[in-house]
Amino acid sequence: MGFHLPGPTKGKVDHLIATYGADRLSKPPKAFHDIPESKALICVVDTVTYETASYCFSAAEMALLNDSSDFRSRTWLVMDRRKAEELCKFRTAPTERRKEPSTLLPC
Repeated sequence: MGFHLPGPTKGKVDHLIATYGADRLSKPPKAFHDIPESKALICVVDTVTYETASYCFSAAEMALLNDSSDFRSRTWLVMDRRKAEELCKFRTAPTERRKEPSTLLPC
């Protein structure tokens, strides 16, 4: 699993709500495409010793985090997508690397 949002090791849900205006969901969306383009789906997993907040950046990531065989409790949030990407250092469109034209050297 990929991109995590920083914050306290406990109380991460309240921190994301109070600090970044996240909204708590009663359950995860049925499909990834149900999330508005301007919003990011965040899954906070309580591992008992600490909490981790993961950015669900794709349908595959959402499926991994919504694994019914995993007993740990989860809280689902939505928040501003740009802010979530900034916090976890996720880039939606990686910067293109441009190659300089190569110069052929004479033999």
